[in-house]
Amino acid sequence: MAEAAAAYRDAVGLGADTGSVWASLGATLQGLGRLDEAESAYAEALRRQPGHAETRNNLGLLLHALGRHAEARERFRTALALDPGHVPALVNLGLAESALGDCGRAGRWQRRAIARDPGRAEAWNNLGNACKAQGRREEAGACWRRALALNPAFADALGNLGGDLSDREAFGPAVVQVRRAVRLMPGHAPLHAVLAYALNGARHPVEADVACRRALALAPALADPLCTLGLAEQRQGRTDAGRWFERAVAAAPGHALARFNRGLLSLERGALSAGWADYAFRFKAGRVRPERRFTIPEWKGEPLAGKRLFVWREQGVGDEFLFASCYPDLVRMAGRVVIECDHRLVPLFARSFPKATLRAEQPPCGLTEAETVDCDYHIPAGSVPRLLRERLSTFPARSCWLFADGGRAADWRERLDGAGDDLRVGISWRSQLMTADRRGAYLPLDAWGPVFAVPGITFVNLQYDECRREILAAERQFGQPIHGWTGVDLRDDFEETAALVSALDLVIAPANSVAELAGALGVPVWRFGHRDWTQLGTAGRPWYPSMRLFQPLAGQGLEQALERIAADLRRVAGEGSGAGYISRGG
Repeated sequence: MAEAAAAYRDAVGLGADTGSVWASLGATLQGLGRLDEAESAYAEALRRQPGHAETRNNLGLLLHALGRHAEARERFRTALALDPGHVPALVNLGLAESALGDCGRAGRWQRRAIARDPGRAEAWNNLGNACKAQGRREEAGACWRRALALNPAFADALGNLGGDLSDREAFGPAVVQVRRAVRLMPGHAPLHAVLAYALNGARHPVEADVACRRALALAPALADPLCTLGLAEQRQGRTDAGRWFERAVAAAPGHALARFNRGLLSLERGALSAGWADYAFRFKAGRVRPERRFTIPEWKGEPLAGKRLFVWREQGVGDEFLFASCYPDLVRMAGRVVIECDHRLVPLFARSFPKATLRAEQPPCGLTEAETVDCDYHIPAGSVPRLLRERLSTFPARSCWLFADGGRAADWRERLDGAGDDLRVGISWRSQLMTADRRGAYLPLDAWGPVFAVPGITFVNLQYDECRREILAAERQFGQPIHGWTGVDLRDDFEETAALVSALDLVIAPANSVAELAGALGVPVWRFGHRDWTQLGTAGRPWYPSMRLFQPLAGQGLEQALERIAADLRRVAGEGSGAGYISRGG
């Protein structure tokens, strides 16, 4: 190619300075990576031959590669104005629209390209990317598979399918898929980055580390492997892993996953202001439900006196309990607060926040238009702490913020009286959402032997999924009854569950909604698990005054944390002579 570029320059010097020669020189220089020279050559070509659609398309590709996407879009549009059936320009215009954030238009241009040329694998692959960005994952997968049917060696489509499998936490199949793509294109840095992410998700952080470094050897400023390298080093216990998130953000300031991970690390270390700012990238990083659009502005801290505020649900039930700790402050600040929550929580939240208006989360209806709410501002629930909890000193001295039905709680106390006057301890041992990362945060019931060996305890089941066989097996293994009641729906009836929890002396649970509910009700709860960002740089969790944390020490597993719980439980049970003698948070 270098010889070709020299020959074209010789031709120009000898007087053959036609538009086609300049266009060919531009394409050759572009292939050599000499983009500034290529842009000048294309400009000369278009000065001599302004009606040449192919040259305009190629110049658009060059500008796209330089990150000048708006200029690239204009070049593709002018190419199509000259030749409406120019399929490469249709495909490339879709790429430019995608880079500019309009995935709807991006998909429409790819569909127009496919209508012109149904066998164009690149257009199918790009359409899949646009569908994924719009949350239409099934359709995206179908598009990538169609691209591979047309071109089985299409590495980008293989990588996209592998990335989608990783997003679904099917990390093993993702690794297989992406390794195929890497064999096809060993010099393709983004594919090594996708492989690294899948390997890390499959809990092979050392191999992920190697794949990241291969990607970075090919493209040192590529943000994806920089971010994944930080995650892999965190998984290996490296305390300086955060430097890779910093490098990823420096390389691509808008990299959502790097910003989100940097935010979690900042929050975990107690840097709340910086942490909350990066936590705002959770939507773009795909770590919560899709972001919603409204016809009213988002609340950014403006005075709320006399104003109406809409707070909307974005995460799971456990997170709702945590963020609800801020709701009493909002009710005090605003003229009116409308709180959206899981439909199962409406009665509990209505009782707990009587001055607010409660609304069950509406099922998504697929509308692309902005939502209309009769309020002045809206805010996602997870964004409230950024405005109200910027310092530890802003956490109020509040023992609880949720309140069970008093009559139901009294009924449960009466029922529990029938089981004796031992310490009443509710137990739960896993989350309903069992992701690959979360599995390491839980222990099966058959590992609870030290806890069940403590005398003077009445154990009450709070596990809310199908667990009867596990309970029967544990009762046989440890000789300790675990009380439960037929007809109590611990998964969907939060009114009854909150009343039962309120009647207990103590709850022992991992990081799940049971522990969050107990803490929000002000019931003493011993939560076991690994350190996480919600501790905000402290030894506990500032949100929950009634919660104690039991975390494994260096080199230990969760089993050792349960052993410490058992030792403390034995001491507490030995000190009391009846129910109700564990003091509640104040």
